[in-house]
Amino acid sequence: MTPTEPPKVARWLLDHFGCSPNNATVIGDLAERYRSGRSAAWYWRQTLSTIVVSFVKEVWTHKWPTFTAIVTGWIVFAVSRYGLDLTRELLFALASWSRFWRHDWITIAVQVPEAVLSAVLAGWLVARLHRRNRKAVLLAYATYFAGVQIAWLVYEIRTRTLTEPFRVPLIYDIAFITVVTAGVLLGGGVFGSRRDGDGSKRTSATVC
Repeated sequence: MTPTEPPKVARWLLDHFGCSPNNATVIGDLAERYRSGRSAAWYWRQTLSTIVVSFVKEVWTHKWPTFTAIVTGWIVFAVSRYGLDLTRELLFALASWSRFWRHDWITIAVQVPEAVLSAVLAGWLVARLHRRNRKAVLLAYATYFAGVQIAWLVYEIRTRTLTEPFRVPLIYDIAFITVVTAGVLLGGGVFGSRRDGDGSKRTSATVC
């Protein structure tokens, strides 16, 4: 017997990552068809295809806002990267002065919050400058950032020799990509937002 409510995870993904201006209507329509006897697998397929299609359509329709969002995000990232480098040099100098600063956890405890805050700031700034297409351009920047970082990581893995340290840097790089990407979406309000791309308050679709 099919449950009366759609899969919660799929519904959450569609609610937060669906980029269509009529996303609330789409959610209501899919829920109604699901209650009419459609399977959970069908609902998941529709959810994923709706997210991808609506994202691509919004980005393709609004190329210039997408481009400026990516540029804005990368400017914030470049500035924050410079700050991270300065912090690393400071910690290295302190480690040379005192053994207290030579613990790896100190570097992690200082630089992880820096990376998170810069990502949140980038997401917030992109969202503030692109309110009409906020969700689509945020996803575009987050996807572009993660894609570039993953490509660079794959390149490093393929060119790194077996004699060089590998395991810890790889874990750090993966964690960095994940944390920064999530921070961008969090700062832009994707996870907690209940608003459509035009900034108007979202209302739930009426299901007959």
